[in-house]
Amino acid sequence: MTNDFGTEEERSMKKLKLLVTVALLGGLAWRTNWEQVGQAFRELHLNLWLAALGMYLTAQVLSAVRWRVMARPLGFKQPMGHFIGYYFIGMFFNQVLPTSVGGDVVRAWYLDDRPGRRLPAFVSVFVDRFSGLLVLLGLACVAVVVCPLELPSWVPWSVWGTVGCAALGLAAVVVKCRMQSGNAAETGEDGEKPSLVAVLNSALAMLSSAYLSRPWLLLGSTVLSVGVQIANVVMIWLIGLALGAPVPGVYYWIMVPMVSLWAVVLPSINGMGVREGGVALFLVDPLGISQSTALTIAILWFAVVSAANLCGGIVYLFGCFPRPEVQTDHEPLGDHSDQGRARQPATAA
Repeated sequence: MTNDFGTEEERSMKKLKLLVTVALLGGLAWRTNWEQVGQAFRELHLNLWLAALGMYLTAQVLSAVRWRVMARPLGFKQPMGHFIGYYFIGMFFNQVLPTSVGGDVVRAWYLDDRPGRRLPAFVSVFVDRFSGLLVLLGLACVAVVVCPLELPSWVPWSVWGTVGCAALGLAAVVVKCRMQSGNAAETGEDGEKPSLVAVLNSALAMLSSAYLSRPWLLLGSTVLSVGVQIANVVMIWLIGLALGAPVPGVYYWIMVPMVSLWAVVLPSINGMGVREGGVALFLVDPLGISQSTALTIAILWFAVVSAANLCGGIVYLFGCFPRPEVQTDHEPLGDHSDQGRARQPATAA
């Protein structure tokens, strides 16, 4: 695949994301009574919305703690304050970049602090995300099982289907890497960059050596992930309370994990449109919540996330963290000791 083809592919994906976002938001806007939305905002209990913002910020700090726990076995010993700062900077770039994972790349970029550490930095971010994903899906499964409400059949099926697809996708990646691990062509020739499969094999080997022999570390990270997801669910519950929405508390444990996951994996710009459409899908027909109330919950959810992410912009602009310098040549994601990005500490300004 040539660079030109890759660029065209990226442009096509951006167009698809824009199209999906505009179509979903346009459809919701057409069907929504905006006078009722305005009334809901006028009756909003601001103190509860601020409490939701505080809960979301708490979740992000817990996520940074979890990231540090998962990064230490890979050799990253930076202070806790650095991990929190890097995490908030990543949140900011999640907000300003047209993707839900751009902040993850920025986090790994900051953590990559010396030659030969790029792949471990990306692995630490992946493990942090993956731990949260597993707990997110687990909470949704438990909520479906224990929920006392009579749910439409598509709700549990959407949960089990999402879990099944995630399991199959993970298994396919592992099997593919194992099948290709003996292929000598993967390592590249004459200084070529290693192939994607070779990089994935290196990452899997790193995961195995760093975590499989540390069950207590995995248990600790899982506990932190549970705390993060509890805070995220409580955040949306507080938003519902702020609006006086008649949504049973237990139902948020199904809706929030599923909508959060869809906002990440489905093509859209920062989850916009998918988040709003998902909230409407889970609230309007199953519970009889009005379209206007559902959309207002989604808007306030987006407002909480945006406000917290912009706090990361303050950390980026005024925090005393060195900014990595971009290397002009394309460094492969290998594990050779001579790899790494030349950088000089430069205080953010």
